[in-house]
Amino acid sequence: MSGANPRVEEAAAKAARDHEEILSAVHRLEAALASPAPGREPAWKQRAAAALVGVLGSLNVHRESAENEGGVIAEAEALLGRPPALAGARSQHDRLLQEGGELLADLEGRRDDPKLTCEAVRERAWRLASALRNHQALEADLILEAFDLDIGGEG
Repeated sequence: MSGANPRVEEAAAKAARDHEEILSAVHRLEAALASPAPGREPAWKQRAAAALVGVLGSLNVHRESAENEGGVIAEAEALLGRPPALAGARSQHDRLLQEGGELLADLEGRRDDPKLTCEAVRERAWRLASALRNHQALEADLILEAFDLDIGGEG
């Protein structure tokens, strides 16, 4: 990393680790979503719900570490104030957790409901996964702008 102070470097490194864990959880969710569903919708919904729990858990850990004292968003705010992009990153955490929580509640509460189709679940979950990746890109951009640190991975 660059010559940033050690506290900032650790916050950025933690954000990078969190992003990798979220991505790994999203990959597990995508695998569950891609598994065959016809004739076994309740079990499919249960697998999707279990994978979604992992995504939400990873995202919640990231939100807490990024927003709390010493976290990457908190450190960026200390340096930059509260520009709209940082406020947006904070609000995205809440929105993503809310959307994911609503999908999880549907999967758990409506597992046997044929009106909650696998196609609709897939669409909602894929939108959530895409929004998560967009959020990670926003955070990576903010970290680069604020600290001149690249947490985007290799390449």
